[in-house]
Amino acid sequence: MDLNDSFPKRNPGTPIWDVLDSVFDCEYIDIGEGRYVSCKYFFKRPARILFIMLLLELEARLFRIHERNGKDIAELNDKNMNELIKKLVDSDLIKLQIEYPSRAEFKEDLKAISAFRNVLMHYNKKLEKNIDINTLISRKKQMNKMLVALQQISDKMAMERK
Repeated sequence: MDLNDSFPKRNPGTPIWDVLDSVFDCEYIDIGEGRYVSCKYFFKRPARILFIMLLLELEARLFRIHERNGKDIAELNDKNMNELIKKLVDSDLIKLQIEYPSRAEFKEDLKAISAFRNVLMHYNKKLEKNIDINTLISRKKQMNKMLVALQQISDKMAMERK
């Protein structure tokens, strides 16, 4: 294989999640000892699993916020994710977080995450074949920021109850 030195090296001890941000413009990753792996195959399954785990945590925090807001658990179980997102975005609870300076920015990230969730959960091969690495990096950053914002809301709601 004729490859030049411009491909990023990956320390085997570096988690895949941390490598994701540094490979956005390469085709291969140098994994040492003269071995290279295609980015496409490197992130094929691990990235999907990691994103699903993040989405599950995001959904749990969203559910917890609505539960702390007095919603009946049975009612929450009957709602779909889009309804829970819409109710949160339309509420004053957004004011309890400091990650997003505006409701519009909060809503925009939630919409992008929700659309990405649909791709991950309903189209098994779309992540590997149709979504470029820049989108993955963007969704990773959005999801991390949203998790912090949702936790801030949940924490402040818990503190107000005391």
